Amino acid sequence: MQQSSSEETNTHDFPALRGMQGGRACYTIMCPLRLIPRLFHYDDSGLPAEARAQRAINPGRIPEITDYLTQNSDNYILPAITASLDQEAEFVPMGDDIVPLAGKLKIPRKARLLINDGQHRRAAIERAITKKRELGHDSIPVLLFIDEGLKRSQQMFADLNRHAIRPSTSLNTFFDKRDSASTLARCVMQEVPCFRDLTEVEKSSLPLKSRKLFTLSAIKNASWRFLEKRKRDIATGHDHSQCIAFWSGVCQIMPDWEEALRNESLPIHLRTNLPMHLRKGSIHAHGVFLQALAVSCSSLKHEAPEYAPDWYAERLRILVNENWQRSNPEWERRCLQSGRISKSHTSVELLACYLKRRLDIPLSDKQLELEGALTS
Repeated sequence: MQQSSSEETNTHDFPALRGMQGGRACYTIMCPLRLIPRLFHYDDSGLPAEARAQRAINPGRIPEITDYLTQNSDNYILPAITASLDQEAEFVPMGDDIVPLAGKLKIPRKARLLINDGQHRRAAIERAITKKRELGHDSIPVLLFIDEGLKRSQQMFADLNRHAIRPSTSLNTFFDKRDSASTLARCVMQEVPCFRDLTEVEKSSLPLKSRKLFTLSAIKNASWRFLEKRKRDIATGHDHSQCIAFWSGVCQIMPDWEEALRNESLPIHLRTNLPMHLRKGSIHAHGVFLQALAVSCSSLKHEAPEYAPDWYAERLRILVNENWQRSNPEWERRCLQSGRISKSHTSVELLACYLKRRLDIPLSDKQLELEGALTS
């Protein structure tokens, strides 16, 4: 059965599945994307929160979803939209089942369908089908409820999002095969010995007793900073080689990392939790350090040979004996605030300033300003 609009009955007719949730009937339909902007309305985000049934729309999210659809038109996934009908719809069962589940849902053409969850998807769909008309023939599942007023719609929104938990950035990076920065991070993790066995791929912050030293999200961010890439840039094969060479060279001048790697290769009964002690007592086992080192050394990639870990190791050799302990007063107000690690952008830049001075690399104008403010 195909979706149809009947002038005679003044309805939009959809093949549908009928079910029950919480004692209320609900319906699942497959709606062509071209009909989504026409049929489904978004409650005006200009209204105060108490008069709306969902969050205010964030315009910044829409181009990202639109690009995802248009750039992956032959291989994308959109989760279902949840919406409410402001009046009853007629369900015409198919077959003679005692409890009919499949049938035709006849939605009055004058009915207002209000989105409870999926307003950003709706706005992105509207834009995407203007750029790629063929997307209009695709479909998205829609879960429909009968509207029982604003209070019920607001409760539906709260219930829909009550148990929603975003996956960690590290896990997204590990699974995402479309994103160039994520692909780079996985490649670096697999090819750089210190990262291969000491990187957490499921969490973006390490538990106190974790035996890992790094997170995949930290490697991703630092590698992208080293390459001086922007959000939607692409990493080439040459970029991959440069990153692997750089981090392999860094491992050579970080004896604590090498020791942690050797420790993890011991039989289980002989291992100590060296990564935990390094994170607790030093700064060079934290994401802020990876980013700061990447920022401070980004200009070196223009000097380095094609694939030369040893060149980077020699260039960074002066850092071998650096005191990375938190007790070193150099780190306070740079990447430490009252003894606690700070991950802010300013902390990354201030630590990069210190590393640049140690490596005899010129500071940028903005870094000179930051350094001046710190020392004054």
